[in-house]
Amino acid sequence: MGANLILTAGLPASGKSSFAAYAGKELGIPVIAKDDIKEVLFDTVGFRSYEEKTALDIAAADSMMYAASKILSCGGSVILDNNFEDRNIPNLEKLIGDNPCNVITVRFAGDIKTIYERYLQRDRDPRRHPGHVLRLCYPPAAGSLERETTVTLEQFKSKFRRRGTLDFAVGRLIEVDTTDFAAVSYPAVLAQIRQAMI
Repeated sequence: MGANLILTAGLPASGKSSFAAYAGKELGIPVIAKDDIKEVLFDTVGFRSYEEKTALDIAAADSMMYAASKILSCGGSVILDNNFEDRNIPNLEKLIGDNPCNVITVRFAGDIKTIYERYLQRDRDPRRHPGHVLRLCYPPAAGSLERETTVTLEQFKSKFRRRGTLDFAVGRLIEVDTTDFAAVSYPAVLAQIRQAMI
């Protein structure tokens, strides 16, 4: 097998991370998820302002790219899991330029209202790492439990359309409609990926 860079992309709560974990196991290749790195940074570094939280997000994305470059440079394949957007494209282009590989984007989409409702539900889930939902301080200090502002459906649409998340694609594109999770066949999507791999 040649070097393949597989990007699981799409809106938050669209199901990409669950699929990435499945695909990594089935294909026998590592998955690097930006949110996993962010959670390590939340727990080891923490943040005391929204600006510091944003800096950790950038550091997590850079760390994801660095780890991917090490795998690709050895001829390995890797899955990167992230809410990719336009600002990620220059770093991806550098990654691909430095480590020639076959690139596949698996973009998860569907009815935005349905995905938005899942997004709200996920942030209310007590199992969700609090670093994602607290806005100003983690670990929380006394009186610093301000949560991220709940966005409206229109704000959700506008934010991710403006960032380029809805149309993101690099390399070969495979689209997956996750409006109804029960209707998604992981094996069928995986078969498309296998056909696109080198």
